[in-house]
Amino acid sequence: LSNYICLFISFGLFVVDILTNENKVATVFAMYVLGVLVSVSLQLLYRIVLVKEEFRHLTSRYGGCVSNLLKNAFYFPTKVWIALAFSVFYAVYYCCTNNVTELPFNFKNIAFLIPSIYFLTSQLSLETSSLNDSLWIAKDNGLDYGSGMAYSFFHGYLNLVLPKTGTEEKNLKELMEDYEAENRILFAAYKLFILIPKSLECFVSLKNEHSPSVDESQSLPVKEITVAGVQKRVYKNAVYKINTGRLDEKIYVSAEYATPLRTFLEVVKHTGRHTEYYDKHKNDIILQFYLTLKQILKRTGLDEFCELIYYEDYPQNTEANSTPYYDVGKIILTRIKELKKYQREKIE
Repeated sequence: LSNYICLFISFGLFVVDILTNENKVATVFAMYVLGVLVSVSLQLLYRIVLVKEEFRHLTSRYGGCVSNLLKNAFYFPTKVWIALAFSVFYAVYYCCTNNVTELPFNFKNIAFLIPSIYFLTSQLSLETSSLNDSLWIAKDNGLDYGSGMAYSFFHGYLNLVLPKTGTEEKNLKELMEDYEAENRILFAAYKLFILIPKSLECFVSLKNEHSPSVDESQSLPVKEITVAGVQKRVYKNAVYKINTGRLDEKIYVSAEYATPLRTFLEVVKHTGRHTEYYDKHKNDIILQFYLTLKQILKRTGLDEFCELIYYEDYPQNTEANSTPYYDVGKIILTRIKELKKYQREKIE
């Protein structure tokens, strides 16, 4: 309805312009064409400024591809290109057949011209582009898909299993200590490592052909929590052994993929109304999922029990005979080293 109202207002102002210019339709058209050209030019200038900023996100948003960045930055809907082509053609025609200096740019005409052009160009959707969509997602207003997944994952899972798991008294750290005593092992960190791969690929187990350093171990004790009408829903966290590369030394960690990513991958793969949009902005959505979840954990104090690992799991340049994915065990080891270094510096 709003689109029809804008078109009606534009047409009404256009008629008023014609009447105030003594029915000189060609002259009024020329002023409108000039307005459209100026509007498109200003939008292009704005996009150029944004491109300079977007080069900082060339890898995270565009996979290091400059052509993808430029294509997203300078995308315009088809109706904009049609309007632009018509405007250029008419401007050239008018300049060749009329005296441009005689265009009646007085206060009376401009008073009707400016709002009319505003309503007209609003129908062209000049600001519609993948780049502007990415910027909207990055504003962190909480309305994007990534933020929604983060809140659902936290309140529907992490907030249930991290603070008080197993019994009312024991949290994740205490359960891990019980596991250590029972199995005579030591965890590298009393945290649940949540893996957030940029490719969205979440394997059935961290132990797979791409991660030879990882081996499975017995899971932490099962948690039974009644949720949303489901009596004693079962939750359990996996435990893995990671070979450090030093003789037969192995460390133990509780780790898993962020399960919403698996669901999101299915959404991207299957054809639906918004599939193309999600596929185009999956990097933005995953990043926002990570940033929002990180903020939630910090705000609630549960970052003490949970460590997020947002990582590039798929090399950009893969050799013919090499594995297409990084060894996730090595990625976890690197994070553990960083955590221990941070703890030492904090003590000192």
